[in-house]
Amino acid sequence: MTLMNKWILTALSLTPFVFGQMSHASPFYKWIDEKGATHYTQTPPPQKEVKKVDINTHIPADSATSIKNVNTQSKADLKADDDAEKEADKNKEKAAAEAARKAKNTAECQQLRTSLAQLQSGRRLYGTDAKGERSYLTEDQKATQVQQANAQIQKDCP
Repeated sequence: MTLMNKWILTALSLTPFVFGQMSHASPFYKWIDEKGATHYTQTPPPQKEVKKVDINTHIPADSATSIKNVNTQSKADLKADDDAEKEADKNKEKAAAEAARKAKNTAECQQLRTSLAQLQSGRRLYGTDAKGERSYLTEDQKATQVQQANAQIQKDCP
């Protein structure tokens, strides 16, 4: 048996399968009910005007490109979503850090305001040196400390 005869026999033996599949394809029917809804079924409804619809199940030639484009867009969308989530997480961390800083500053601000009130009270203030002796603040030293306290309060306190 020659190679050509083998090809012919193979083709003839496969022909019933190919045409058999086409003949067994079920038709689809399109019909509209009393409420105006459109239906697609494999069996026509009784006593209804129907339209036979051919369904093409073959994949278009350019579908690979379309699928690739959809996949590329999906990947880009996922990356954008991830980036947005990361940005939102960073913003939450910044907000939490800012809240912690403000809470810490609240205690420090209270202490600064208390010190400022003492400096502005007019009382004579003193400190102790390394030897344990009292040394009183001069008016210039008080004024410098008042300026520093005011600057720090304006910078750090709400």
